[in-house]
Amino acid sequence: MTPSKSQLLTSATVALLASQGALGQQLTKPILNPEYDLGAMSQAFLPHLIAPAATSINKWPWGKLPAFCKSESIHEGFSAYDMEVYEVTFADCSQPWYMCRHNGSTMSVGGMINAFGSLPVGTRDFIRHIVVFPGFMTPGVAAHAKSGSGDLMFGQNYLDTSLWIHESGHIFDRQHGGNGDYSATSAWLNAYNSDSHLPTGYANTNQAENFAEHVILATYDNVVPGGLAGIPAPTPNHLAVQNQYTNVKNLLGNKIRKVTGATCNRQPTPLIGITSPVVCMGPDALAQGACVGTPNMKRDENGHDALIAAAEKEPGIYEPASRWTESA
Repeated sequence: MTPSKSQLLTSATVALLASQGALGQQLTKPILNPEYDLGAMSQAFLPHLIAPAATSINKWPWGKLPAFCKSESIHEGFSAYDMEVYEVTFADCSQPWYMCRHNGSTMSVGGMINAFGSLPVGTRDFIRHIVVFPGFMTPGVAAHAKSGSGDLMFGQNYLDTSLWIHESGHIFDRQHGGNGDYSATSAWLNAYNSDSHLPTGYANTNQAENFAEHVILATYDNVVPGGLAGIPAPTPNHLAVQNQYTNVKNLLGNKIRKVTGATCNRQPTPLIGITSPVVCMGPDALAQGACVGTPNMKRDENGHDALIAAAEKEPGIYEPASRWTESA
């Protein structure tokens, strides 16, 4: 019997909640009223988070791609043969980023590059791959972060600046947490306990999501003139969450600022490197001579791709589409 759409959406919600629940318990503090409008904040970011010039955009020939992009395309039910790979260099960094885009995605190549480039270079330092799909195996998902490996995935045309910063926040959380997430440390919990409220309803999900929401607030306070206190009425009470976003500002410093003349300082450790190994899309590409000398990933006994490292195999953090505006 074929499940109905409502059954599929219910299953998606259960899966999404399960993935979030694994990250920790729901929080109990009251939510600001009004809470922060992340869509309005995305618009306010635009004049102040402008991507540097892309000094080179090289599309790879069909046939090979980073191993992580292949593994995720298979995981999400797509053919690796439909993935495009772009090697992109920005004016503030001589090292390229490797971005993968499914050819059926409604997010354009330019939109993908501009959204990523708009992030402060100190934020981009911690991100390895950007991967864009037409959607995800679980319906109703906007984005997916692999905080252990520094990879971000987006569905369709989700270009909201707040969403991209939020997803980057999950990577910061892992990379600044020592042996775990920073959002589980006493330093973060002390800041949380010192405040009276949460900034959004979604921050109530767990501490990982709460931390990522505060990365948006901290970045906004750094780059938008007037900061959080200057948001037009109805203005959320930033003093009720001040200890949390100030903690993030102190933790991340210039990583979440637009600093004139700043250049990259890519972070290959504890990541596997600034890219995953290059592999063949599959046997058809190999047979056509499109990836001679490039390995074709094999499935190991656990169903993982043999060239995918442990950090990449960790469960990711899925963000529901319902809370983000799908940009045109």
